[in-house]
Amino acid sequence: MSDKRFHRIIQNDFKAQKEFYMAYSQKLFLTIYRYVKNEQDAGSIINMGFYKIFKALSDFEYQNEQMLVAWMKKIMINEALTFLRQNSKFTNTALEIIEEPSLDELPSDKLVFEDYLKMVHELPQDLRTVFNLYAIDGFSHKEIAEKLEIKESSSRVYLARARKILQQKILDR
Repeated sequence: MSDKRFHRIIQNDFKAQKEFYMAYSQKLFLTIYRYVKNEQDAGSIINMGFYKIFKALSDFEYQNEQMLVAWMKKIMINEALTFLRQNSKFTNTALEIIEEPSLDELPSDKLVFEDYLKMVHELPQDLRTVFNLYAIDGFSHKEIAEKLEIKESSSRVYLARARKILQQKILDR
């Protein structure tokens, strides 16, 4: 994105903002959709996220597109988490030992990326959220605990449960 285009967006040029929205909304929608169960909720979150992006864009110091996308993705994930906290209950759970299947037991045939995404999307909301935050978006258990207002140990338990379910789904294929 050019500095000129970025400046037009900040100056509330509707055409530039629409082009910006069209350029990034689909990718950001897919990020949000990993967290919520339906497209309607994801659509609401994307709209609120872009509202916040346009509001805060003048404070963002544009250096390159990668940094811009990472910044927007963070805003969208935070919006998705706000939605989930308002509509779901995350509880602290007791630490438990979960036996994971060995890697030798995993099937050798290749699943396509969409198969993995579908399996993740089928996880219960709490497990899917922690799995996405940790395994896909790279948050630490400490960060997850802060964002979801749970203990770090609960984050670890949610992740372990999600992994166990996903590994079983892979074995069942």
